[in-house]
Amino acid sequence: MLFLNKYSIQKMDQGLIQTAVEKAYQSVLSQNYNMPDRMHVIDHENTLLLMPCFSENFFATKLVSVFPKAREHGQPAVNGVMVLSDNVSGQPLAIMDGAAITAQRTGAVGGSAVKRLTAESIETAGILGAGVQGLSQARYLLFNRKIKTLYIYDLNPEAVMGMINTLKQEFSSLEYVAAETPDQLLADSRVIIAATTSKSPLFEASPDNILGKTFISIGSFRPDMQEFPNIVIKNADDIFVDTLFAIKESGDIATPLKDHVIAKDRIKEFAGLLRENTIFENRTVFFKSVGMALFDLTTAAAVYQQALENNIGQRLDF
Repeated sequence: MLFLNKYSIQKMDQGLIQTAVEKAYQSVLSQNYNMPDRMHVIDHENTLLLMPCFSENFFATKLVSVFPKAREHGQPAVNGVMVLSDNVSGQPLAIMDGAAITAQRTGAVGGSAVKRLTAESIETAGILGAGVQGLSQARYLLFNRKIKTLYIYDLNPEAVMGMINTLKQEFSSLEYVAAETPDQLLADSRVIIAATTSKSPLFEASPDNILGKTFISIGSFRPDMQEFPNIVIKNADDIFVDTLFAIKESGDIATPLKDHVIAKDRIKEFAGLLRENTIFENRTVFFKSVGMALFDLTTAAAVYQQALENNIGQRLDF
């Protein structure tokens, strides 16, 4: 059995990971998978998620914990373990850092949304949240678009500077701005990506300052969490979700539905875009991701196969 830690997973090519995410979307269209609803176990502010999924060749199970206050103790908010197994014999094939798999595949989910929902000409973008996921979102944003100015906001200014310094080592040709407020970031960005666990909208907005922009919500995965105000989704020309589970799981969808801000029939699955060549020029677009085990499965399988080919990871006796 192979063990892959976060450093091994972080070395994987971004194109490989994003292709794996797009393979998951193709599986959604073909229905060639078996994915039960994920289980949520909530303990006060903390959450444990159990996420299994089966495909023709592999099956995977991810245990992931989300502890929002972990950063106060110098630890990441998300931790987890991924087990990839053979779907013929049932044999465990690999154990992986589940948080690293989550960061990579969710970054690629955001990146895929950027690729399909924004114009190639966009030059400004903003990231709300400077944690592990904010960094991953920024990397896949910059993988897909030639951004000239990137705005970053977080309640912790030190986290913002740390993220900027990290990104400068990989993407040195653009300007980085530590936004003083979310409103400044909103005003100056064409695409706004939120990667937080906020329980209330991160900014106030009017129809005028959201017009023609793309909003990508990554962080809110519970009904009591909401990153963007209702006015964003109300005024969106197009509303997409990575999985229809988002209707129940995320406050960014569940709250506007409950408040009758939008109708359910306006919400479309992102996978449907793979059948189209729609150009989202000068449109206001909203995309919500809550993630799904199918993303983890296709990503873990791609990482495992790449690791075997390149002799990456540590062999373990099971």
